Amino acid sequence: MSNTVTLPQSIINRLEKISASSRLTPQSIISKAISDRLDYEEWALEQIDEGIADIKAGRVLSDEEFWKQIEMPRHDRKKAA
Repeated sequence: MSNTVTLPQSIINRLEKISASSRLTPQSIISKAISDRLDYEEWALEQIDEGIADIKAGRVLSDEEFWKQIEMPRHDRKKAA
């Protein structure tokens, strides 16, 4: 599948500079950048879904419980969990 994307000249200039200084083609740089961003976006959406599931299941802390855990020394937090 081949698509066309219009990029600002400033990004094209940066892309050409990096490509000229490396063994990477502009296409491979763009493909990797898009893939990395999609990986991040998918991860972020999974984290949001997990958080919503925790809320729906009642796995939440009150303000008081939260602050108690924050104030607790690190080694004590592991014991409490």
